[in-house]
Amino acid sequence: MLDPITVPPLFRDAVQPLATRLHLLTLPLHIHEIVLSYALYNLIDTVLAPLVSSRLFPDQYRAFSRRTQLQWNMHVTSLVNSTFLSIAAIYVLYADVDRLSDNWEERLWGYTGAGGMVQAFGAGFFIWDLQSCAANVKTLGVPDLVHALMGFIISFLGFRPFGLFYGIQYALVELSTPFVNFHWFLNKLNKAGSTLQLVNGMILITVFGCCRLLWGSYMTKTFFGDVWTALHAPRSSWTTYNYSPTQKPLVLQHQAEWWVGIVFLATHTVVMSLSIFWFSKMIATMRRHYAGSGGKRKAK
Repeated sequence: MLDPITVPPLFRDAVQPLATRLHLLTLPLHIHEIVLSYALYNLIDTVLAPLVSSRLFPDQYRAFSRRTQLQWNMHVTSLVNSTFLSIAAIYVLYADVDRLSDNWEERLWGYTGAGGMVQAFGAGFFIWDLQSCAANVKTLGVPDLVHALMGFIISFLGFRPFGLFYGIQYALVELSTPFVNFHWFLNKLNKAGSTLQLVNGMILITVFGCCRLLWGSYMTKTFFGDVWTALHAPRSSWTTYNYSPTQKPLVLQHQAEWWVGIVFLATHTVVMSLSIFWFSKMIATMRRHYAGSGGKRKAK
């Protein structure tokens, strides 16, 4: 399945030398989408989120401290990204039959334009996320900065290409993120402990546990099974990428490198550890809000 957004030659040619030097061979095919998504998320964060929020919640938003407004705008941006990526990933999973394969070589080094598009929009988000978390680390905290850095590394190493088959499936962990954002919004709108937050919290814990912990762990396990096979393969692998109906396909040779496997193992381990940490905090928060017999809320 081809990328529906064709890369302008100007963008492709400009990044080609850097992509070749860094061995990010499919990056030139999607650099325009990275730039577009990065610009879009900056626009949402700095212009659209404040504008829309001040219209929808004029009294509450204007009463927020500068720190809370910063966090609010970032949560709005995260909500847009996670909703888009979830829909796009599900569509590609069902519509892109070219990505289906029982071959470990295709799963590790296989590439389709549609999958690369989803990866590129995710990469653009993580550039914005890393930039924002680094600039506001005292406000947002080190865990958010580490998560942004891990996402940035994983998304860009995928342009070697490497692990795109798993990257699209792993994107399903974003299904839980909208509910994380809704939970945070309700807290700031003085709806903490409300029935609406209770319902959202139950959905959040269920989806987070299923997508990030169970599905994420399963994907990590199967991914590294293929990586282990590739690291011990006696020969190189060859793959053909049909990225355009008017251009000749790319034919590339691949050999698994230990440092790539180690980096992916380290980043996935950190991300899974953060997911477990955040899940435990969610459970603790739910218990605080809804402790007591018969599910009665604590009096405030």
